[in-house]
Amino acid sequence: MTEILEKDKENLLTGIAGAGSAEAAVPVLEKEVDKLLLMHNDAAESDAERDAAAHIMQAVRLSLPMIDSIGYTKVWERGKNRSPEEEGGGLSVTSIIMLLGGVVLIVYGLFPLIMTGLDQTRSDDMAAFVVKCGSILMGMIFLYLSGSVYGRPKSRAKKEYQVEMRVDPERIFRCFRSVIISVDQSLDEVRLAEKQSRREQAGLIDGRAATGPELDLFSDLLAASYSGDPEYALEKIEAIKYYLHKQQIEVVDYSPETKDWFDLMPGKKKGTIRPAMTANGALLRKGLASSGK
Repeated sequence: MTEILEKDKENLLTGIAGAGSAEAAVPVLEKEVDKLLLMHNDAAESDAERDAAAHIMQAVRLSLPMIDSIGYTKVWERGKNRSPEEEGGGLSVTSIIMLLGGVVLIVYGLFPLIMTGLDQTRSDDMAAFVVKCGSILMGMIFLYLSGSVYGRPKSRAKKEYQVEMRVDPERIFRCFRSVIISVDQSLDEVRLAEKQSRREQAGLIDGRAATGPELDLFSDLLAASYSGDPEYALEKIEAIKYYLHKQQIEVVDYSPETKDWFDLMPGKKKGTIRPAMTANGALLRKGLASSGK
């Protein structure tokens, strides 16, 4: 099967690639499994090998959905890219007012401290000193808020993402080929067991070794067949009765007493066409006779 698969490699890869998804690739592989099984069984030498191939390939067919086949993943992004103006908030009336207010408050608080000195301002009026420090703190808060408003995005663009997973045809083919190699190995074992069984059965009759009298009988019948002499052939055929008698099997001709052991058919002359066979008075095989009517 591996050789057949290698010959069909390009067609199989094309079919898998065209399938696109792992689910769609499974029917392609199932079709290939059926094809391999059909071509193998056409060339198989025994029914046992064909049956084994059918069972194994059925297991392969059922396991196809579990083959690892994801090759790569694409993520598609759909949406408008934001402009630099949209990325940041930029200057606005609010941020400008906060910026100016912060600068004014800081200048209002720092200017007297710079001009008169920290110790002099603190000794002159403690309440004014606290106010100056408070204005500096408020100015810094205003500057922070102004920067936050400036950097805040104006809008958030909505984007859609589409995920596309593609199969890897080469990867699927390698996995599938490994499975088929394993199938071939199993079938080789079945084939060897079949050949070994045939060798062991050589020379056996119904699973036992042929006896000397059986071989003698067969040899005489063959000699009669090869002789071309009708009298000699009839003489050897008569020896069959003696052989059966030694096996305690009796040959019975048709008569009114034995008619129950025979199937009757119309004929001009009444008599035995094929004798019946019995053992210890029990019928083994019905005979055939002409009724003469």
